[in-house]
Amino acid sequence: MLLPADRLEQYKASLEQQLKHLATSIRSYLCLKSATTPELSNKANRLWELGQRYQLVKGSNQAATVALLSVCQDVYRSLQDSISKLVSELGQISAHVIDFEIECLHLNNEQQQTKIPAALMEFRNFLEESLKLLQNQVKYLELHLSQLQPKFSAPESSLEAFKSDLHLSEPAEARITLGLAKIERLAIFPLTL
Repeated sequence: MLLPADRLEQYKASLEQQLKHLATSIRSYLCLKSATTPELSNKANRLWELGQRYQLVKGSNQAATVALLSVCQDVYRSLQDSISKLVSELGQISAHVIDFEIECLHLNNEQQQTKIPAALMEFRNFLEESLKLLQNQVKYLELHLSQLQPKFSAPESSLEAFKSDLHLSEPAEARITLGLAKIERLAIFPLTL
């Protein structure tokens, strides 16, 4: 069933607005992560070095052990807080992606179609894929951070894995950039339903 032109325009305007908001949110997240990456890397280095010192003095000098463990916990908590902030940002983006998907489904139901229009499906797929990539990256950061706790006597490979997880792979970064560019093109080439 064809929707009245004004109703279709409302959907187009709403979906375009949501896509633009999502693009802004994703760019903001990427900027936040990019800005915190050097700090996270430095703190991870510091935590690993402190963990190594802790392992050296553990059992031989109780005062130094307690002091090092305290500093390690402070650095670890700071890293956890930074990662939690990234998780929170991704949670907000995830909520917006769900809102966009619901709006797509409402449009589909009103049009009584079985398939979502191709343009919307492309954006939905991009948003879902990008969100999964970013969420997986943060999950790996959390995992590798937990391995850096001083009580585990972390090998240097754990530190390298954490630092490696701070960066997206080039193909993943390229896909996200391309998807964001397609959303920004909506200002010139409006969404077709």
